[in-house]
Amino acid sequence: MARIPMEAFEEGTEIVRVYLAARLEEAQAVEQALGGAGLEYGAETEDLAPPSAFRARRQGVGFWVDAPDADRGVEALERAGLVAGLVRR
Repeated sequence: MARIPMEAFEEGTEIVRVYLAARLEEAQAVEQALGGAGLEYGAETEDLAPPSAFRARRQGVGFWVDAPDADRGVEALERAGLVAGLVRR
């Protein structure tokens, strides 16, 4: 499967974030792991930390899957060694 637009998730479908990537290389690895596991996933830019007077806004990429696919997604990410941004439930 592959990345789909966030609005492609059917209305009323429960989706959950499984990963928050802080770097481009990490986001690309997450895409490979989720796609390789045959999952459809959505991705959207998210703030990692609020901006302050001393620091610019930092953004990352949140990865979302249908709730029934969350365990498979987490397992695929763990197998790929992607644990830094893994969402714990």
